Parts: sequence; C-alpha cells; structure tokens
Amino acid sequence: MKIGLTQNDYPIKRNILNKVSGFEYVFLRKNNNFFHSLSTLKNILFRKRDNIEGKYFFYQKPKIDILHLYNDINYSSQKWVASFETLVPRFHETRNDHQKTEPQHTRNKKTENALKQISRKNCLGIISISQASANIQLELLKNYPEFQEIINNKLSVIHPSQEVIPRDSQSVYKNIETFNLIFVGTQFHLKGGVEMVEVLKKLRQKHNFKLTIVSSFKTDNYVTRVTEKEAQETKELLKKEEWIEIFENIPNEKVIELIKQSHVGLLPTWSDTYGFSVLEMQAAGVPVISTDIRALPEINNKNCGWLIHIPQNRLKQALYYTNEQKEELKKTLKVQLENVLEDIFADPEQLLEKSKNSLERIKKNHDPIIFSEKLNAIYSKA
Repeated sequence: MKIGLTQNDYPIKRNILNKVSGFEYVFLRKNNNFFHSLSTLKNILFRKRDNIEGKYFFYQKPKIDILHLYNDINYSSQKWVASFETLVPRFHETRNDHQKTEPQHTRNKKTENALKQISRKNCLGIISISQASANIQLELLKNYPEFQEIINNKLSVIHPSQEVIPRDSQSVYKNIETFNLIFVGTQFHLKGGVEMVEVLKKLRQKHNFKLTIVSSFKTDNYVTRVTEKEAQETKELLKKEEWIEIFENIPNEKVIELIKQSHVGLLPTWSDTYGFSVLEMQAAGVPVISTDIRALPEINNKNCGWLIHIPQNRLKQALYYTNEQKEELKKTLKVQLENVLEDIFADPEQLLEKSKNSLERIKKNHDPIIFSEKLNAIYSKA
C-alpha cells in the first residue's frame, strides 16, 4: 500500500512517516494542482488573497492508495486520512476559537464545506494526537450538528509512539551531588524559559545544580510576542551564566544524549499542543516538571513527574490574552515551579521512583507496535 504525504517536517516524521511497516511512503508536492494555479493567477489579476491554508487539492489523482495529511483537508476524490494537533479544518476561522477565555465559534460557509469533506466516504478518519485536541474538535462540531455524528464516528485519539531510550537510571540517581536539569524547546520564551531561569537564579543560593538548555530561541507572535532582538538578548545573557550550558540547532541524537545525562526535565510552558520532549525524557527515565495545559496532563502526572497548575479555560488552554492574565500566569508558574524544585532538592530519593514510573508509562501508552496497529486499522478501511 502506498501512503501519500505532503510534507517532510517534524510532525509528519513523528506521527506518520514509516509508522506502519511494509507500506511505501510517497512525498507529494503540496498544492501541485490546477486549483492552486488558478488561485495564484486570481491573486495577481484581482489583487486578492485567497486563504488556502489547511486545504489540499488534487487536480490529477496521484498513484497512491491513501493520502495522509497533517492539520489539512482534502477536497478531491482521493481516499484520505488527517492527523491533527488542535483541530481540522485549521482555518483562520477556527484555529483561535479554543484560545478564548470562553471558547466560541462563529459558524461560516468555509468551515461548513470543509466539514462536509470530512463527512464524505473517501475520508477514512481523522486522528487526534490527544484527547484535549479531540475535545476541541468536538467543541467545533457543536456548531454544525448536521455533521456531528458522522465525524464523531470517524474521530480517533492515538497518542504518538515513542521508543524506549536505554539508560542506567539506577546509577544516574545514586548519590547526586549536582542536579542536572534540562530544558528542550525551540521557543524559549513561549515554553516558560524566562520564568524558569528566574526561579533557578533564586534557588542557586541554596542548591547545587546545572541547567542544560536546548533551544534556537525562536520567537512567537501570538503569545509572548517577544521580538527577535529580545530573544537574542536573552540568549546572550544566559551564555554569561557559568551554571547554564546552551545548545542550538543540534541533531536529535545529541539531544537524546543530553537527556540521558539529566536528572530532571523542565517544560514550564505557556502554550503547547502536545509536548514531544516530555515523551523523549520519560522514555529515558527522566521525570519531567510541566504545566497542565492541553495534552500535558495526559502524558505527565504526579506519579511519574510533577504538574504545575496554571489558569486555563475549559478546553485546557492557558489564559494569556490580557496583561492581567499574563501576569497571573507568570506569578502562578514561578511560585509552583519553585515549590516543586524545593521538594525535589529536599527529597532526591523520589527521583528514581518517578524515573521508573516514567519509563513504564511510555511502554504502556506509547508502544510503537500498538500505534502501528491502530493506524493500520484506519488504513484498512480503504
């Protein structure tokens, strides 16, 4: 069976590519079709921009059996599946609904047409990578009752797979003199890096630890709104701290080696659709301190790690839209992170137990074989 893919980026590699053995995966050129060409011509002639984000058209049927998209919608007769991290369709008209203090959606024809495509027989299923995202999808469907039942029946929740990472945790946690902490996140500010460092600077007066940061300090324009200049200034200041080591743009193999040398993982994030770094840390037996937004409480808990409870709406989205909300988020984050770290430093013996539980959680809930079987069950509908 041939599976068509339109991208070769991290989400595709993490959730789709080569996940079912014996299948051939074919990369296709996105929007390589007549419709896209017409749209481009129309934009030039009428100086109008058509939003094709979240859509995928075929002009000619490719030689594949199934098209597997990520966050996109197929408008052709080709049999297809879509995995998603928030919801589908991911349009301007839908993608921010869940982020409001009280989630709400304004019904529109564009979204209606997209849901109609999902309802058709050639759509074999839509796959949410978490229950939190599935809940966001179901929230959208409340506004389109004519599609609710059929799309709900096509909706599956399949958490990403994760291979176990071999490590001798017994020796790692024996007689700790200096705690090795690790933070992995491309967007340092968005992932709570600034608040994390502020807390750690305070605790440096009493405890021995080192911090490894793996980040490219990429900015975001929708939450923290930190500029490129500000992000670079933050990085340069951190480089002056002798207890902090920074790694930028390193291969995943190097990231894994750094994780294996660590005692505790950190992801005090403001916003995250999933938290893939948490899976990799847990797979190496490294317990993680994370916030409790979106999918994070599904993959992290007090049995295998620590959760920081931050203000959020009923769809588990952190509240940060007003200055008051941002200040409350920062304050809550720092207070709870400090308390958790103090508890760890005072009782390091808990680390080995949480390490074991982290590894067991990965084996139980992210088994690549079970993941493959679930995905193949959806493909077999073709």
